[in-house]
Amino acid sequence: MNHPITNRMYNKVGATYENSLVGKFQFFVEDFNYNFFYKNLIIYADGSQIPSAIGDRINTIGGTYIYSKRRWNGNATFSNSISQLPMRNLDVNAEFKINDKNKLGFKVQNISKLPDHTYNLFQSSYKAYNWFNDFKNEKINNIEAKAQTQWLNASMQISTLEDKLYFQNVSTEPMQVILVPQQYGGTIKYLSLKLSREFRLGKFALDNTFLYQQVEQNDPIVNVPKFTARNTFYYSEHLFKRALYLQTGVTFNYFTKFYANDYNPIVGDFYIQNQKQIGDFPMFDFFVNARVRQTRIFLKAEHFNSSLTGNDFYSAPSYPYRDFIVRFGVVWNFFQ
Repeated sequence: MNHPITNRMYNKVGATYENSLVGKFQFFVEDFNYNFFYKNLIIYADGSQIPSAIGDRINTIGGTYIYSKRRWNGNATFSNSISQLPMRNLDVNAEFKINDKNKLGFKVQNISKLPDHTYNLFQSSYKAYNWFNDFKNEKINNIEAKAQTQWLNASMQISTLEDKLYFQNVSTEPMQVILVPQQYGGTIKYLSLKLSREFRLGKFALDNTFLYQQVEQNDPIVNVPKFTARNTFYYSEHLFKRALYLQTGVTFNYFTKFYANDYNPIVGDFYIQNQKQIGDFPMFDFFVNARVRQTRIFLKAEHFNSSLTGNDFYSAPSYPYRDFIVRFGVVWNFFQ
């Protein structure tokens, strides 16, 4: 296998101004130089070539603003390319603390990022797995809002993706996979709602997390399960005059069926597929954690219900999820 080599050099020069009333301002200039290359140059019989390397130099200017006073905390960063390659990054975060148990958060992102090198240049020993492209930047707009309260933790994310890059299987043979990098010309809209809460009653606790996801697109490019759940019921107690701390319980994981991306070991990445759905099977783990001074002991029986679900569980369409397995370990810290 012809493995790529990457050289990078990054330099940053900036200045900072800070005022106790208005916050901290940082201004900077960045210089990023990279080379991504293989040791071979591929020349086909028709004279076309797969080059051995791609690289460029990117210069950006930008600034960061940081504010922290009373109940407000926030930061904003903006950078924009002044070189030939277009790049842009806007990242704004704000948090308002209502009191010790309740706070609100907000985040906005606007990103134009270069394609990963593998999409533009790839070489291998397999004839079909050699390509050279010049894809456009991926554009990402993201808005997030979250609330951490004494009753419930909730978050919402709304994203818009343009010029999304992905791998697609173009083989017409059912048992053959030939991947080609593609760039989606449409717009993809993504929505997620996440709720979490831990309930406690004495030494017992129930930790719950629920995630709902929805994608609006004309073609199946971004594939995610619509509903995901993770719940842990556990018991905690100090024993033997607090010499031993014990925690034991059961964790439940579940996600609804969806056309998950499959994995390709040649490229080392995932590709879209619409032939096989995975999901809709429960996974239960039993665990015991114990701590005695500087020593931690753990025992975990993962997926102990695997024999009851029909052996039809996958982490990816071509990769079965693990069966029942027991893990045991000891961690001994020499210094406290």
